[in-house]
Amino acid sequence: VIFSWGILSQGSGIPPFCQILWAMGGLLDCFPLPSGAAPITTRANGKAWADVVVKIGGSACTRKAEFETLNVGALQSISSQLSALPTEGYSLAVVHGAGSFGHQHAKEYGVSKGSSEAPLDLTSRLREGFAKTRLSVTTLNKHVITALLKEGLPAVSMSPCPFVGTEKKKLRGGRLGSATLEGTKGLLQRGFVPVVHGDAVLDDAQGVAILSGDVWMVELCRELGAKSAVFVTDVDGVFTKPPSEAGAELVPEILLDNKGELELRGVSMNTASHDVTGGLKAKLESA
Repeated sequence: VIFSWGILSQGSGIPPFCQILWAMGGLLDCFPLPSGAAPITTRANGKAWADVVVKIGGSACTRKAEFETLNVGALQSISSQLSALPTEGYSLAVVHGAGSFGHQHAKEYGVSKGSSEAPLDLTSRLREGFAKTRLSVTTLNKHVITALLKEGLPAVSMSPCPFVGTEKKKLRGGRLGSATLEGTKGLLQRGFVPVVHGDAVLDDAQGVAILSGDVWMVELCRELGAKSAVFVTDVDGVFTKPPSEAGAELVPEILLDNKGELELRGVSMNTASHDVTGGLKAKLESA
């Protein structure tokens, strides 16, 4: 079975400019549950909890090279486009990245690395960095929620910390907790649009860590039975190199080999110095 995963440029309409095709054995079967019962991905009436899960990339809603600078026009455009989905009968959940909010603090203070030697006895500097990172990402979340509400979407913020934690940077137990899922489904069942973001979280092994929005994309698509995952970016898809560079070519198709590895020959995946969530490679692996 081949599923299409949309990549929507901030300046485009729906449907997206570019479709990336992924060869899979079944809906999200490439992400098997590590333990426990299979997720209940549909409502009592058989419909998915969320038809679409949308990731608003940090590069699309902020000016990533400028510290804590919102891209107001792009965010308004994205929100306007997303507001059309409910009118067409689609339910959605939204995840957004941090962009120029959060990454710099997380990098400067080493929040992603945490303190494995003393996970419960953090240095004052690490505590400061954690708090500043959270303030920064929640500030962006307020802007995103405000933009969605302005376009008529009943967006409700879901901040991960301190209710969702990690162990060695991975979700505890390998999946979202039942309380988190019940809350998300409760919002969707009542017609709200849950909006979650990448966050600084508590980590059992190293005290603190960063939980990327890309992880949320995987988990929400799997747990909510989504048929589509849309990644909103500031470019028209995946290119062989940054599209601003000469010779950059759009990649029309991305395939997985038999081992589930990406086949991406000739594609540069350099990560920005301040990016603490893995850059393009992590996003493609999540998709």
